[in-house]
Amino acid sequence: MVSAKPYKGQKYQKIKKECIKKKTLFRDSEFPPEGPSLFYSKAAPADIVWKRPGDIVSNPRFFTEGRGADDFSQGSLGNCWFVAACACIAERKNLLRKIVPDIEKQDWAKGRKYAGIFHFKFWQCGEWVDVVIDDFLPTRQGRLIFMHSKSRNEFWSALLEKAYAKLFGGYEALVAGKAKDAMVDMTGGVAEGIEIKDYKNEEERKKLFKILRKSKENMSLISTSIAAVGKEMEEKLSCGLVKGHAYSVTNVRKLKLGTGLKSIFSREKIHMIRCRNPWGGSDWKGAWSNGSPEWKKVSDSEKKELGLTFADNGEFWMSFEDFCRYFTSIDICHMINTSFFSTSKTWKEDIVEGEWKRNHCGGCGNNKTFLENPQYMFEISGFEEEILVSLEQFDRRTEKVKGKSNYTIGTTIVKADVNRKYRMHDKLERVHSGPFSNARNVFARVNVRPGRYVIIPSTFEPGCHGKFILRTYSSKGLNLRELRLDEPVPPTLCGIPSTLKKKKTCATQVTMVRGEEFPGNGKKGGYLYCKIRCDGRVLYTRLCKDILNPEWNDRTTFYRKSPEKDIIIEVWHRGRVMDTFLGKCVIPMSESATYRGGNVNRRFGLTARGKRKEKMEGYIWLKVLHTNDLNRV
Repeated sequence: MVSAKPYKGQKYQKIKKECIKKKTLFRDSEFPPEGPSLFYSKAAPADIVWKRPGDIVSNPRFFTEGRGADDFSQGSLGNCWFVAACACIAERKNLLRKIVPDIEKQDWAKGRKYAGIFHFKFWQCGEWVDVVIDDFLPTRQGRLIFMHSKSRNEFWSALLEKAYAKLFGGYEALVAGKAKDAMVDMTGGVAEGIEIKDYKNEEERKKLFKILRKSKENMSLISTSIAAVGKEMEEKLSCGLVKGHAYSVTNVRKLKLGTGLKSIFSREKIHMIRCRNPWGGSDWKGAWSNGSPEWKKVSDSEKKELGLTFADNGEFWMSFEDFCRYFTSIDICHMINTSFFSTSKTWKEDIVEGEWKRNHCGGCGNNKTFLENPQYMFEISGFEEEILVSLEQFDRRTEKVKGKSNYTIGTTIVKADVNRKYRMHDKLERVHSGPFSNARNVFARVNVRPGRYVIIPSTFEPGCHGKFILRTYSSKGLNLRELRLDEPVPPTLCGIPSTLKKKKTCATQVTMVRGEEFPGNGKKGGYLYCKIRCDGRVLYTRLCKDILNPEWNDRTTFYRKSPEKDIIIEVWHRGRVMDTFLGKCVIPMSESATYRGGNVNRRFGLTARGKRKEKMEGYIWLKVLHTNDLNRV
């Protein structure tokens, strides 16, 4: 059972106990059964009447026989995205119990004192909230007008929709949305939006099918839709599908063709997708639709394994080829496995909550103020690995009444200095920059090589204000930490600025670009690396496998008290038994005036250790920047 914060301070058990004691039914003053709870842009029609379930049917129930994807009918509200999400959730008891606490205790039953109060839990950008509602539901001529169950005396779906409407300020706030947002709100999962047009050729389509199949195997929730603009919304195509309508994806698999003995030896398989229309009814009229001749190519045993039925419950199969031809976007809610007690891949999660605010929201990378955004550092060690990045802004659906909508948001990952501790003031290599979207959430899969990096979550336009949550998933954990300080803090003594300790007054930045003509000396295997010595500190570059012409492109930044001291760089070969010194070079700080630009590639020859000036084989290419402005680096 997940713990949750009472929404608007309303505590379910306390309110219910008080109602039972007073022998009254709960009436919610925070979301009253009145017109403004229905619509904010117009007055509620006069023929809509709020009724309690006991006034609609004689034997109301929370659940009737079981619960499943076909429990839902959409009603007259344009929230098929929410209905599709509910259909995905309904078939998963473990997820259902997250959002519907005390399932049995909330039902009508003989001998149980009824107080007209229900509660549901939703995930809101990092925390679960418990939403309390009364049981008044909008009806017309004695029938529910919005989402409802197929069975007239089952009310859990209508009550769930009411709780979700309360969370966002009213039923009208639920008109138009993304299924992935509702799925995240009901699971705490991670959303990914996919545009099918981005997967153009056959190889990319195979990759997409693999993503969907793997997602389903990992118990992710999937929804899909066909883009619609203006009057195209809810337009029915000749194939039977509806534009702008959210369908839930209930199965993804390869279907074996052939019947009888032929099926035993057949290797022919077709990629198939099963979808469900929340309106009910089997609308798809193309190949592999319910009762179509294509099913004659499939053996009875294969049909049985599919659980194939041609019931009029809104579910239908179609080929993946047709799926990609008609549908345009896919919403996935990943249920990412972070449990150690699992046979499937385990991810480690890092979560940070942040805020864009004045002087801390610099917009996208096209703006000079980009680096004023929040910055979060992480490190990858060992080998290249795939990381998942999810950025979620607080849903502005509650402010629809004020004409506000979600910000356009995105994430950028840039390479950072080997020893970066303070905020970045100049951009290094950009590793990832996701397409910006005005969706509530943006998601990225990024392959990252070993090194230190900074993630920058941003809005597209500068000067926005709002909270966000950044979640990352990796095999070892990224240990995200925010870079808050612009530069080293001046020395203090007992909290008071001190003149006894020397202050850091300048910075030297050294970029190890590459090496060339290093001696092979018969060495096989191993790696090259460099030691950078500055003001008593020693830093190491990453290991490079090319021992003759290595490329590092690693940068270090030194904040310095003694800028007159030279910087020494040593090159080493890491062998199986011991490390071998190959040579060193010196960056003379007597020439610091020539290092003001920082973009010049400089070639340094290697020399022997100590005071000997004996030349060694090999050269190092460096970029050196020296500045008295600590906010430049």
